[in-house]
Amino acid sequence: MKLITARTTLFRNIVDSTLIEIDPSVTCLIGKNESGKTAFLESLYSLKPAYTTNLKPDITRDYPRWRKVRDEREGDLENVFPIEATFQVEEHELPCVSKLLNIPLPETVQILAKRSYGSKYSLILLITESDLVNVLIENDQIPDALHKQIEGVNSISELKSKSNTFLASLDKRNKDAKITNKFVTLITRSEDVLRGKLSEEEYQGIYNLLPSIFYFSEYSPLKGRLDLTDLLKKKPENLKNYEHTALAFLKFVGVEGPEFMEEDFEDRIAELEAAANEVSRQVFEYWTQNQDLIVNLTGDAEIIETHHGLDVVHRFVDIRLNDLRHQMTTNFETRSSGFQWFFSFIVAFSEFENDPNLIILLDEPGLGLHAKAQSDLLRYIEERLSKKCQVIYTSHSPFTVNPKHLERARLVEDLSSRENPDIGTKITSDVMSVKKDTLFPLQAALGYDLAQNLFVGGFNLIVEGPSDFIYLSLLSERMEELGRTSLDSRFIIVPVGGADKIPTFIALLGSRVDITVLVDESLSHHQRIQHMMDHGLLANNQLVAISQITQSPNLKIEDLFTPGEYIRIYNEAFSDDDDIKVSDLSGNDSILQKIIRKRGSDFNHLHPALSLLRNRDSHLNKLFESTLDRFEKLFRLLNETLNR
Repeated sequence: MKLITARTTLFRNIVDSTLIEIDPSVTCLIGKNESGKTAFLESLYSLKPAYTTNLKPDITRDYPRWRKVRDEREGDLENVFPIEATFQVEEHELPCVSKLLNIPLPETVQILAKRSYGSKYSLILLITESDLVNVLIENDQIPDALHKQIEGVNSISELKSKSNTFLASLDKRNKDAKITNKFVTLITRSEDVLRGKLSEEEYQGIYNLLPSIFYFSEYSPLKGRLDLTDLLKKKPENLKNYEHTALAFLKFVGVEGPEFMEEDFEDRIAELEAAANEVSRQVFEYWTQNQDLIVNLTGDAEIIETHHGLDVVHRFVDIRLNDLRHQMTTNFETRSSGFQWFFSFIVAFSEFENDPNLIILLDEPGLGLHAKAQSDLLRYIEERLSKKCQVIYTSHSPFTVNPKHLERARLVEDLSSRENPDIGTKITSDVMSVKKDTLFPLQAALGYDLAQNLFVGGFNLIVEGPSDFIYLSLLSERMEELGRTSLDSRFIIVPVGGADKIPTFIALLGSRVDITVLVDESLSHHQRIQHMMDHGLLANNQLVAISQITQSPNLKIEDLFTPGEYIRIYNEAFSDDDDIKVSDLSGNDSILQKIIRKRGSDFNHLHPALSLLRNRDSHLNKLFESTLDRFEKLFRLLNETLNR
């Protein structure tokens, strides 16, 4: 199942996080320290922890302190549900759920799961009644005559009523009577499911189908010396985070824990050292900071205490790193905190790597990592983790934000004040609604990516602003999906912050990097750029103007859309204002100037571009062929500049 939304309420500093959309692959929660990122992850983790544990939301530890006394007067806090999550049942899981409930199910079925402070679960099947009716009517066992009776029915009650009427009209000896009786029974069962009437077995079966949730934080890394005797005696529910990781480490290297306690312990260590090569291989496939390390394991026995004259002996395993660069070995815990985290996570995740029904929560992953190592971590998340399961991680570092997937970012902000603590933490995908310091990691990630690509990338396409960047990127992706000409993948799109900054940018970097310049208007409107071309600082075949597509000197990239398409995007972006109609516009200039004339004021041109980015499919799938033709012509002109 896929997690599609989650919501946390009345948990630590979160009063109501708002409903959060979860990306199908990777979701990044960005916010300052103490903003509530960890609180959200831990509330979600308590829904169905991957480890066998008694972890649950705890009133004393987790309920908002400033509200606890007041809310206890109003009701039993054990009945408060601090976490709810909605899961989409995937196509391959439908037969299993249908068999469990003994009814056919539509592909749209979802499951809403909640867990209370009293550890009570609530599981609700979210099924659209009309979808369920359609599935029931498609049942092949329904007699043709009944099919005609129930055609156009869209409610269970009406379906049941018409089926009973048809049944009453049949001769009792009619073979259709038995079939129809079965159908009425199926309808009754479907009605019960819609109303949430499930048996304990069905309820447990649905719970078992929910994904397990694996949580890894700064408290989860391995220790350098493991007390195996103590570790193997503990009950699973009493294990600490790092001890779960230690047990996963033993499984990872292929030896079950009790085998360490045998007399041939040294032989076991020899086997483990051979198995440790596999640990090294996996870790150093993604850890590029120091490739000259090899994992070694050593073991010994130690007398811990003497009890009634008898020595109590514990077995230990030490994890050591052989540093080939410096010809020495060191204990695991002497290595950098970043390496300890990276190594420990790979080991801990190995226990669940073959579980396709898993959600991974990472709390500030790689906090102690250098910027380059954080890039290694991002690559590991993209290439390995997200291919197997959903990943949700928190960050306040720009180096763990993927600038190619900013749509995955969710911004976390604690809006409480001393005077009004009840606002609490809010989580949103709307970049326009948060403060600058919350937004900083996103801005810094873009800046870092730009700086990297500008000097090490192949060809730089210079555009005026971020809206040009969004339109070109999204339309290029759409053209590629349609099998049409898209922007050459060698281009790095570089918004420079306005047409007036393009000449300065060219003057500073034009001779050092390969550039193509896209301008909105004809060259007659860009005297400084013409001057640079006259003096050989920019070649004629390095410049493309929108006027080459529109055949008009006054139009901009927004005019590649039809007026109706752009107005639809504009109205969605400024939904709080009165909608503008195409018939409201006048003049022969650009669509932007027409809107400004109607409004009586200018507007932020980035907002419609962001609206298109947020609702990509709903807009791009409706574009006219003429719009696609104009963008395709633009991409061809731009791509031709690469042949200079």
